Amino acid sequence: MIKANKNLKRWSVRGTGLIFGVIIFITLKSEISINPFYYIHTIYDKVGITIIALLPLALWAIYTAFITKHGSEWTLAYIGVTAQRVGLLGTVIGIVAATITIGDSLNNGAATAVTSALPSVGQALVSTAVGFVIAIVCDFFIYLNAKNKN
Repeated sequence: MIKANKNLKRWSVRGTGLIFGVIIFITLKSEISINPFYYIHTIYDKVGITIIALLPLALWAIYTAFITKHGSEWTLAYIGVTAQRVGLLGTVIGIVAATITIGDSLNNGAATAVTSALPSVGQALVSTAVGFVIAIVCDFFIYLNAKNKN
């Protein structure tokens, strides 16, 4: 009975994260001007497409760090590694987008081509930074959990 409740709790958290990701994706594709959705659009403009994965990872890390106790080190380690990889994926996506933008606008001059590619490079760097921040916070809580056990 206890194991069934534990599995139900795990799947409910996973399902909530998935639903949250779908809501973010739908709001990014729509033109809704409600204040919370405006902030999601603003974050999307700064971080790029990887926000769809990074935001649920950040929420899952907060949940794991503050609510669960037993066995949370493995979950936090998984979240930290995944956040780093998603952040680096955002870097690759941003650099590819910048390269395509430079190639498409090179006929208008080199300065225009580079200037038009800078937002994509900025998104790439911010995406990496967000992934690393999530990973560092996860490592910090892994350290605290290990210290409290001793």
